[in-house]
Amino acid sequence: MMLKKAKYVFFAVLLVISASNVFSQTIEKDGRGICPNGSIRLYINNPNDYTGFSWQIFDVTSNSWSSYRNGSSTANSYDLSTSDAGDYRLIAVPKSGGANVVFNTVTVVNLTSPPSIITPANPVHQICKGDALVLNGNIETGVYYNWRLNAGALNVTVPTLNAKEEGDYTLEVIDQTTGCVTTSAPYKISYFPPLNPVITPVPAVCATSVPTFNINANPTGGIFAGTGIVNTTVGAFSPSAAGVGSHTVTYSLPQNNGCPNIVESVVVKVNNPEPKITSSTGGNEFCIGQPASLEASTGFTTYEWKKDGVVLPEITAKLAITSNGTYSVKVQDSDNCTVESSPFMATFENQVQPSITSIPSVCGTNHAAVPLVGLPVGGVFRVNEQPASTFDYAKLGIGTHEVKYQISGALTCLNGTVSQKVVIQRIPEVEFAGDIFMWKGAFTILQSNITDPGYLYEWLPNSYLNDATLATPQAKPDATTTYTLRVKSPYGCQDEADVNVVVFEKIWIPDAFSPNNDNVNDFWVLSGINAYPEAEVKIYDRWGGVIFYSKGIYTPFDGTQGGKQLPAGAYNYHIIPFPNMPSLELKGTMMVFR
Repeated sequence: MMLKKAKYVFFAVLLVISASNVFSQTIEKDGRGICPNGSIRLYINNPNDYTGFSWQIFDVTSNSWSSYRNGSSTANSYDLSTSDAGDYRLIAVPKSGGANVVFNTVTVVNLTSPPSIITPANPVHQICKGDALVLNGNIETGVYYNWRLNAGALNVTVPTLNAKEEGDYTLEVIDQTTGCVTTSAPYKISYFPPLNPVITPVPAVCATSVPTFNINANPTGGIFAGTGIVNTTVGAFSPSAAGVGSHTVTYSLPQNNGCPNIVESVVVKVNNPEPKITSSTGGNEFCIGQPASLEASTGFTTYEWKKDGVVLPEITAKLAITSNGTYSVKVQDSDNCTVESSPFMATFENQVQPSITSIPSVCGTNHAAVPLVGLPVGGVFRVNEQPASTFDYAKLGIGTHEVKYQISGALTCLNGTVSQKVVIQRIPEVEFAGDIFMWKGAFTILQSNITDPGYLYEWLPNSYLNDATLATPQAKPDATTTYTLRVKSPYGCQDEADVNVVVFEKIWIPDAFSPNNDNVNDFWVLSGINAYPEAEVKIYDRWGGVIFYSKGIYTPFDGTQGGKQLPAGAYNYHIIPFPNMPSLELKGTMMVFR
């Protein structure tokens, strides 16, 4: 029972599979139908599963299917392009084997296209170049518009077009649902034949001084305009009015049929080459021995240099020079305009050697101001780095002053400086502290307030001196003498002064005596002391006590104090010949013997 049931199931499945192979296949088409003068493509999506394709069309007359012939041959491909309406089917052999498969029937119908008509706003076929003619297409619903000029798309998708170019205009009207297209009859537009003006080219004008000339154009009757045109009818062009530069001149020619003028133009180039010579120094002067050059304006095609009228071999814009002369350069520009520069006078200079009139060094400031004079003229004086025109001794004062004269020029060789040191020496003022007192037979040092070793010294008289040219000589006169000191500075400034050397007679002081009443050295006798009536004599014991004092006329010391004999021994003494001259005080020790 179960085996029988399984058999029925297998048979049912086999029937389903067979039915699927025969009836479930679908024919596709690439449109809704056939547009006028068009076709439609029929095809299946799985052609690789089949072979032996055969397309059939239903013949209404015979009420039967017949093979569809595409022209003179039978259609035997998986796809079919046809322009005939009707019912179509496809029979194919499965590559997997089994019975032929009959694809489903598909119906192809004929479609209609929307109308396309061009109507000009103005019924003309000729326009002026630059004008436009409005072309209107028929207004339809459910359509697209596409304008073409000479079959090329204009990317205009509205029913109205402003046609400016000449050629054949067509309008495609496309049904939005079926895609059927109707192309209008072409509407031809052309331009009125133009009168094309031609201007004779004008060669470059080489100077603004060239006289006015006419620019030629054909046909005549137009109007000239532009910078430099001084007569618009004949095209008179004035280079001086135009100036240097490239000037566009237009020629406007009227047209027939009321069309706009056609304008042609020409460029008139006015040159005025003016070669200028500049120098490496920026002027006409150069330094001998230093590099020097001249340079002409750049931008020219050729250069010809001359010196004193003689052509030089240099042919570039730069020329090295080494000597005086008159230089010039002839240039030519790219338009073959030739001109020669103005002459350039070159002068070579030696290194300047400035000098100043010597200014004397002096002693003291009591001198008239000296005008400052330098050569070459035109320089600047400075005294101690301050601008000056005179050297004023009184204002400048004692010291060493620098006078500087500086010449400044545009060139290094025209720059120079010279200087001089001027010394205003202080005049020596010789002074002595006072008279010098000394004992006869002794020596003293003569010294003023000036001891500078750079000075010259002269003592007069030169007697009793160890060296009369020293600042501090030793003097040992045997009598009071007045010495004169002359002092001269290194710059010759001098002064002199006197000093008195007072020589006193010497007091003879015994270094011992014996007061024993033997009438020999019983007294301490000071020989010569009576020459000093104001003299003071003091004798001290070992403890510093005064045991003897005398002032005025000296009474010799007898070795007693208050009538009592002093013991033998050493005693100190102070002898002052002049109480107001403590420097002459005599000190020492003497012995008392018994």
